[in-house]
Amino acid sequence: MHIGMSLTSHYPYDGQSRRHFTHLQERVALMAELGFAALSLGDHHLTRDYYFQVLPTMARLSAYSGTMRLLPLFLLPFYHPVLLAEQLGTLDVLCDGRLTVICCLGEQPEAHAAFQLRPQERVSRFEESFALIRRLCCEDHVSFHGRHFAFDNVCVQPKPLQQPLPMWIGAHADRAIRRAARLADAWVISPSWTPGHIEEKLQLYRQALQAYGRSTQVTEVVLRRDLHLAASPQTARREVEALLSRGYRGFSPQQLQESLIVGDAATCIRYLEHMQRLGITLVLFRCALREQDKALQTIRVLGTEVIPHFRQA
Repeated sequence: MHIGMSLTSHYPYDGQSRRHFTHLQERVALMAELGFAALSLGDHHLTRDYYFQVLPTMARLSAYSGTMRLLPLFLLPFYHPVLLAEQLGTLDVLCDGRLTVICCLGEQPEAHAAFQLRPQERVSRFEESFALIRRLCCEDHVSFHGRHFAFDNVCVQPKPLQQPLPMWIGAHADRAIRRAARLADAWVISPSWTPGHIEEKLQLYRQALQAYGRSTQVTEVVLRRDLHLAASPQTARREVEALLSRGYRGFSPQQLQESLIVGDAATCIRYLEHMQRLGITLVLFRCALREQDKALQTIRVLGTEVIPHFRQA
């Protein structure tokens, strides 16, 4: 099992945007020092708070990322596939071939309105874009005439160093899980799902892989998970108490109990060993507490106690 982080790009609007970005740099530098496997950033649009946009942010952070795999997440319907393929090719060259793309649908009515996109077309636009980016990143002289995009003899340079460029899909609805099995190099699982729900949907995913004849081609399964770690479980619970009393990211009480990891290194290791038995190959953790000292604390516990455990296993 490999361990990475999905660092938040969303911060409160407080006039301190540069300070927030400096905190991101510090987190990435510590992750690289401690041997994390991957760095991921999310995607969102038209927020009233700060939201560092994924492409320029990942490009800047790549300078601090060491040998980590870079996993930018894109709400794919908001991007033109030709422009995104150009940018992905450049980014993969900049990071020496360490790029993997996570693609999601996204559900933002206000963003669809601002981008002049019809929400009912987002699935067809997603699939068209996904297929086109794959072609543009490895073929020359691409021509296409479809429902949403039409062009002739298009060539993207530089192409990604990786051929083909790995492309994953984040999905939670059954139909979307089957889409991931049909199209993607890996499925990325929702951070709020309980272990029982994960096990149930993994069966659906593996059945779909088998139906599409891809069981031997697709070997990675990726889990996103939120956590807070400290030197002891008691300290960790005390530090998140105020956050949980306000509610956490729409998690239900059961999700808080079974999906939000709060404790020490041993707590986290037990959870990950369970996920490993289910077949999870990479976990992308997100810090539950946004304060810099608490985020760095969690990263240090993961890097000094949890990651070495799985290296030795």
